[in-house]
Amino acid sequence: MSQFKTFYIIAFALIMMLSSPVSHSTELVSVNVQGNTVEAVINLPANISADITLEFENAVGLTADNIGITAEIIDITSLNLLQRLPNSSNISLQALFPMMITIEPDTSGGFSFSGVASVDIHTHNLEYTAGTPLRFFKAPLGGEFKDITTTMGAGSYRARGSTGRFSQFIIVADLRPATVVINTKFNDLQTALNAFSSQIDSVVYSTLLQDVADINQAIMTLDYSSASSKVSLFINNVKANRGQAIPDVWRSSRDVDNVMGELIAYANTLRFSLRLAN
Repeated sequence: MSQFKTFYIIAFALIMMLSSPVSHSTELVSVNVQGNTVEAVINLPANISADITLEFENAVGLTADNIGITAEIIDITSLNLLQRLPNSSNISLQALFPMMITIEPDTSGGFSFSGVASVDIHTHNLEYTAGTPLRFFKAPLGGEFKDITTTMGAGSYRARGSTGRFSQFIIVADLRPATVVINTKFNDLQTALNAFSSQIDSVVYSTLLQDVADINQAIMTLDYSSASSKVSLFINNVKANRGQAIPDVWRSSRDVDNVMGELIAYANTLRFSLRLAN
C-alpha cells in the first residue's frame, strides 16, 4: 500500500472519530425504570458523570427504551450555547461540569404522564457550599435556558427541578441579584398563564389571574415571605382544578399541552427563589 493511500486512510479514520457523536451514545447512559421512576447513570469522557432521577405522578408506557435520555460534553465557549442563556454576564457554564442532558421521548413510543415531573441531578464533579450560585437550568431543544431549581443538597452537588415537559438540562453558576431572578421567574409564570388562557376554564383562569396579581403586589413591596405564601396558594388552586378545567397530561406525540405541569413548574422555582431571598 502506498504512503499516500495509507495517509488518506488514517486521515479519514481520524475525521470519522472526531466527527462521530460519541458523547451522545446511549452506551454512556445506563437507564433503569421502576414503576413511575427513572434512574439514569451517565458517564462521559474525562470523568464527567452524573446521576439523574425522574419521578412521575402517573406514567403510562414508560420504558428505558422510549424515555430518550442522552448526554454530551459541551463546549462552554460555544456562542450558539451561550446565546441560549438568559442575557446576563452573571450566568456562566461550568468547566468542571460541561454536560448537557437531553430527554426527548420517542414520539411513537406511546409514553405519557400526568401532572408534574420532578427531575433530580447529582454529580461529584461539582461541590455544594453554603450560598452556592449553582443552579439547574432547562430549555426546549435549541431554545432559551431557564432556571428550574426547586431544591439543592449538600455534599457533592445535587439539585431538583420540576417540569411539565422535557428537553435539555444543564448546571450553571447564576450570580444575578435575587431581585432580578425573582422578577424574571414571576414574568415567566405570568407569561405562561397568559399563553395558556384559552385552555383554562374561564372562572378558574380569573382566580389564577388574581393569585398572580397578589404575588406581584407582594414582590413589588419586597415582602417575599407573603409572596411565597401566595405562590403556594396559586399552586394549590392549579392542583385543585387539574383535569377538566386545566389540562394536566403530556404525551410523547406532543399533541397536547400539560398546562398544569408547566404552571406548577414555573411556580415551584419562583417559590424557591423567594424563600432563598427571604
